[in-house]
Amino acid sequence: MPGPLDLNTKERGVRGLFAKEFLTQRREVLHTKFCQIVDSDKEEEKYNFIGTVPQLQKLTDERVIAGLSEYEYTLKNEIYVSGLSIPRKVIEDDQTGQLRTLVSSLAARVANFPDELVFELIKNGATAGYTAYDGVVYFATTHSLDGGVTAQSNLLTGNLYDDDLPSSGATDSDKFVKAVNYFRMDFARAKSALLALKDDRGKPWHQTARPEALIILCGPDMEYIVRTAMEGVIISQTTNVMVQSVASIEVTPYDINNSTALKGSWYLMKLDTPVKPFIFQRWHPKMSFQDEIPGIDNDIVNALASVEIQTVFRSGQNISFFTFKTDEYLMGARTRYSAGYGMWQNCLRIAGAGATRP
Repeated sequence: MPGPLDLNTKERGVRGLFAKEFLTQRREVLHTKFCQIVDSDKEEEKYNFIGTVPQLQKLTDERVIAGLSEYEYTLKNEIYVSGLSIPRKVIEDDQTGQLRTLVSSLAARVANFPDELVFELIKNGATAGYTAYDGVVYFATTHSLDGGVTAQSNLLTGNLYDDDLPSSGATDSDKFVKAVNYFRMDFARAKSALLALKDDRGKPWHQTARPEALIILCGPDMEYIVRTAMEGVIISQTTNVMVQSVASIEVTPYDINNSTALKGSWYLMKLDTPVKPFIFQRWHPKMSFQDEIPGIDNDIVNALASVEIQTVFRSGQNISFFTFKTDEYLMGARTRYSAGYGMWQNCLRIAGAGATRP
């Protein structure tokens, strides 16, 4: 005869299963590659430090001291929740497969949710209201660091049209090669534009654009054109000089083009800077591992620590009201997150040229 059902043991097992799947999924997320991860312990955080440090200059009278930025950029922690109800009989009958699927699915949703928040920012980065620290729309041609005297841009228009992409149904191999070459020209132009950015004193904002500091972000429609252009050793019977020009090519299924009509947009990011292109803010991790723990990815563990895993498994005399009414147990997760824009100087959008090539 089986012993009595130990709900406490089952509950601990469910929470452990959630944590294991969360940690597994977290290793695959993309936002950590290009976001400044900030732990917050208050309702909102103000970012006055972005873009404040001046270049060295010759001392002639007095040292020029930079205070906090004149811009005030604030991110408020929002509450995000998810939950599911588990039929009581799934626990009582020890239907491990069903329970594992339910809990693992919830953990995967929670682990990948930060990507969704950040990619929503990227998609809308050229839309009114989605502003950078300087008060200008994040992807714009009108950024300025000298009081509006000089306009600078992190928004370019590329040479790729939708009907150049394999997803358009095109089967012309010559057309594909042309699309690859268009992309290569756009990449060269984007890298040049990155290095052309200046600070408020007209000095180069970026000293270098080393390949190991650059990544390309694109959608599935662009992936094979990008990979061929940047990873193909030989293109059109010519050695490809752009091989190893970036550290990685990241592909996301999330919509990052802000248009179902234009699929040819992509992004060039520079990551070897104190402030990343984007900010991901998480509220008050329940524990924080400041020192390295051998064999453990501390960033991933801290990500789990910022999630509150919630379970309601009670029966008998202490049965919960919900279980009494529905004969189901409850499990959920609660987080407080915010995502925002970091340095617009570290991310360029190269927008698609249009739907159909003229």
